[in-house]
Amino acid sequence: MIHSTHRTAEGGTTVWLARHGEVHNPGNILYGRLPRIGLTPEGRRQAQALADFLKTRPLAAIYSSPMLRARKTAEVILRAHAELGRVRQDVNLTEVRTGWEGEPLADLERIDWDFYTHPRNPGDESLEAIRTRMERWLQTVLRRHAGGEVVGVSHGDPILILVGTLSGLPLEPRQIFPRPYIEPGVLYRMRFEQAGALRDLQLLIPHAQAAA
Repeated sequence: MIHSTHRTAEGGTTVWLARHGEVHNPGNILYGRLPRIGLTPEGRRQAQALADFLKTRPLAAIYSSPMLRARKTAEVILRAHAELGRVRQDVNLTEVRTGWEGEPLADLERIDWDFYTHPRNPGDESLEAIRTRMERWLQTVLRRHAGGEVVGVSHGDPILILVGTLSGLPLEPRQIFPRPYIEPGVLYRMRFEQAGALRDLQLLIPHAQAAA
């Protein structure tokens, strides 16, 4: 449990939501939930930049998607917060489930990367389903770590769906996914009032700051 001296100055809760570092993808495919998708050297640098940025923060917990690339990113952050002991895996933070997984990126470009409007399998996740599980994670950490700070490491689309929802954007691909897309290793800071209302939201790019 986080001590009172580690609470945010305003008495609210701060949630840091990071996208994992750059991945090794020599086949140029939509890797999705495929196993053994690890980080490139640049991805490890991005993870270290996240860790360096967050090392002075009084974190109560570090959460991660079960995917390898997210876990590896979260483990780098954990090294700067060894007192936490472990990374907490949470399936709500995991990558999107889609039948386009494993397909060449060129095929995704032909549908403008919109596999929500062009699902391939009955079990493909909808935007609404992803929003529901990301909101479930958020409400859990707001309740469990009220007044403290937590980090979650997730994936591009789930992060943007949650951030877009909190920002009041309609749940529509052209509205919620920016062009250009967010980089690996970016970090969103979300600060909430004690009652749970969003106070402010900010996008940060620690690896760009570290290279400056």
